[in-house]
Amino acid sequence: MNLKPDWRTLLSSLLIVFAFPPWDFSPLIWVALIPWFLALERAGTKTNAFIQAVWFSFFMSIGGFYWVAHVLQQFGNLPWPLAILGLLLFALFNELQFLVFAPLFVSVQKYLRTCTSALWIVAAGLFSGLLYTGLDWILPKLFVDTLGHAFYASKLLRQSTDIGGPAILTLAVFLVNFSVWAFYSQLKKRQQPSIWPAFRMNIPHVIVSVVYVGSLLTYGYFREKFVTEQIDKTPRTVQLGVVQGNIGDFEKVAAERGFRGAGEKILETMFTLSDQALSTNPKLDALVWPETTYPSTFRTPDTAEELYRDQRVERFARERGVPILFGGYDHSSGKDYNAFFFLAPNGETGSDLQIYRKHILLLFGEYIPGSEQIKLIRQIFPQVANFGRGIGPEVLTIPNTTKKPKTDKVKVGPIICYEALFPNYIIAAARQGSQMILNITNDSWFGPYGEPQLHLALSAFRSIETRLPQVRSTNTGISALILPNGEIVQQTGVSKAEVMNLSVPILNPIPTLMISWGDWFGPTAFGLGIGFFASLYLLSWLAERRKLTQLLKT
Repeated sequence: MNLKPDWRTLLSSLLIVFAFPPWDFSPLIWVALIPWFLALERAGTKTNAFIQAVWFSFFMSIGGFYWVAHVLQQFGNLPWPLAILGLLLFALFNELQFLVFAPLFVSVQKYLRTCTSALWIVAAGLFSGLLYTGLDWILPKLFVDTLGHAFYASKLLRQSTDIGGPAILTLAVFLVNFSVWAFYSQLKKRQQPSIWPAFRMNIPHVIVSVVYVGSLLTYGYFREKFVTEQIDKTPRTVQLGVVQGNIGDFEKVAAERGFRGAGEKILETMFTLSDQALSTNPKLDALVWPETTYPSTFRTPDTAEELYRDQRVERFARERGVPILFGGYDHSSGKDYNAFFFLAPNGETGSDLQIYRKHILLLFGEYIPGSEQIKLIRQIFPQVANFGRGIGPEVLTIPNTTKKPKTDKVKVGPIICYEALFPNYIIAAARQGSQMILNITNDSWFGPYGEPQLHLALSAFRSIETRLPQVRSTNTGISALILPNGEIVQQTGVSKAEVMNLSVPILNPIPTLMISWGDWFGPTAFGLGIGFFASLYLLSWLAERRKLTQLLKT
């Protein structure tokens, strides 16, 4: 057993890291897995392959998710040594698909060494890719990242995710990497100087890879053209003023703990920037403030100070004649919620307040499993909010004002931060009639570099899958407007107080396979991949049993 990391494993992890935000050298992803495949080939045994997979997960997670230590220190109030230890433990098992897939890959190598059939190479590559893609989809992963996300800025390739989500691109990445590795592997075992036999053996798999990627690009060309035409010709828009207050961690903590004046400072910042947005466009349909901007529960005050704060926000909306859509805290039935408030200045929606409560909570950030039943857990981790869960995907309406006719209501699917990573959640709102994704986020706990860029990239796929525009409002950046074709047309900087006035196109519904079938590609790939390998092992077992039977007869 060899416990040391292979340098090829380290190289693969670095290639993947640099293919993703914030580096964005996405072409590297087409060759990123090849060194790791070579490391697994050299490992020889399933145990050694598993060890290389652990190292792969470790190096890739340290390089791509180094900001986990920052959030543990800032949000979890852990000393830096413990925060770094937490990052190291997280990195070991962050990418479980590698750990499960590596021993199976050794089995593939075993058959390829003696392979004389080009069709078998095709089958091995295709079903290995399906199995990897399926494992990547089905195994738990905190940030739901996959190799296909590297193409968020690829104008053509990203369009195919309205068919099967980012998993459809992950399969393309695997097939291309596998075909190059398989050719090299065949080349090494050749018995003559000519490379033609190795090339001939691998031609069918190369053709499959080229056809698959070519199909995605062709679909992307026509789909992007169609969706862009729909965006350009739509007569409906909604005018939103997105306010990024750059409210840092200390100020937010001080406000939430009741430090004198902190809450007032936050409101003054948001009021000033909101007036700036309105001065640029007096006809805004709504102002959008980020997640947890409001520093206490809204309309459930415990003190006179909190009541006064509620009244100030309502008065501001009423005097400016504009709805305010803002993140804050809600308290109901003995529970606190991370909430999104739609406050109307005139009550034309039937109620002057609509409330969305966050449903998908961040593990160890907003809840700890078992904390509701075991009081000791809450005592050990008092800094974890232990929020209640909302009812799930909802559709709210941007409140009407006198600026638009009552019939011109815009239906939006509100989401808060972490929920943007889950396709089926946004799809459920689209099925309920959502015309726009309204995403409020707080990335301030994660630091200014790495996580904000990655979070934005992952969120962009939700607009492609549903063909809905997305408005993203964050505390410290990156706020953005994402069009239904995945293009990020406007965005703010990081750690800056900014105002972004948006004209958001509202399209007639564009059907997609993702809306019809949900996030189907990953589980389908898993079923096909596991079925192939199960059949392979069954056939091997039957062959060995037949040999044993014949031996006993003789």
